[in-house]
Amino acid sequence: MNVSRRDFLAGSAAAATALTTLRPAFAASNFVIGTFGGLYSEILDASVIPAFESANDVTVQKELGWGSKFIPKIIASKANPPFDLIYVNEDEAIFGETAGLWEPMDTGATPNIANVYDICKPPAVPQYTSTVYEFTCAYNPEKMDAPKSWADLWQDGITVGVPHISSTYGMIFLQIAAELNGGSVENLDPGFQALKDLPNMKIYKGVTDGFGKFQQGEMDAALFYRHRIQLLMDDGVSVAFTTPSEGTYGMRTGVQIPKNTSNKAAALDWANRVMGAEYQDAFVSNLYSPSNTTVTMDADLAAKHVYGADKVNSLRFADWSVLNPRKSELLEQWNKAFTG
Repeated sequence: MNVSRRDFLAGSAAAATALTTLRPAFAASNFVIGTFGGLYSEILDASVIPAFESANDVTVQKELGWGSKFIPKIIASKANPPFDLIYVNEDEAIFGETAGLWEPMDTGATPNIANVYDICKPPAVPQYTSTVYEFTCAYNPEKMDAPKSWADLWQDGITVGVPHISSTYGMIFLQIAAELNGGSVENLDPGFQALKDLPNMKIYKGVTDGFGKFQQGEMDAALFYRHRIQLLMDDGVSVAFTTPSEGTYGMRTGVQIPKNTSNKAAALDWANRVMGAEYQDAFVSNLYSPSNTTVTMDADLAAKHVYGADKVNSLRFADWSVLNPRKSELLEQWNKAFTG
């Protein structure tokens, strides 16, 4: 566990600073969550937090960020976690389970889990899942035909966006590149060489950076969030998405409860709400695809989502039990290959 813990922290861009300060302990009436910022946080404020506070007689306090920022603080806090609940991507949830950071999952106290896609709950993933994302093959139809294979990104005349390996999808694109060239999740070296062989590549670091580069026409193709590409399409940007013959990858996002949380009952209530149709309905208009199978939407909106069992089950998911322990090693290899 100690080796994996060091690897995970070293592989996170935020880890170096995340351990420097810990949130002081709060009274029991405060419910502290670590959650995503921006629009996601705004929706929580408008549609989730008021009813939760009333039902649990607590005041919600938020720290904005991402799982790889919150997890180091939980590790450093020993038995006094600074959060009652945090939002995590599936790789972070799997790391936390391996490291023994979470309260045991309680399906009896979270009945909404019964309506979640099987691929979005244990044993498939150790988290209370709210959202399913697809990393699609995005491309500029004015610059190229729709790729039939991920290998079609290796062509002259286009600029290919390559996600930085510090991100979940950076790892996934590296694996795709490796598999196209005889590699695998256990052997990613061919992926590094394949990325070097791209005729014209542009590394993007994070969703905002990638979104801006597509918006400004600086990238012609890339692995990117499907819902973000849909937003650009809705705004009239020359971009589209397709499913190559090798398929596309997904990511499941939800919440987890740190071990020894000061308010487990409220944390379980939040986790149950996260998996419920009412919670997820608040997010669907902004293209956060639901994990709950009972969420309904009209055909036009559904077409913009990762929606329905057939679509969700068609996604591939990375093997984070293999990738997580290698994060620091792969980041070092990346830095030598692309910044050295």
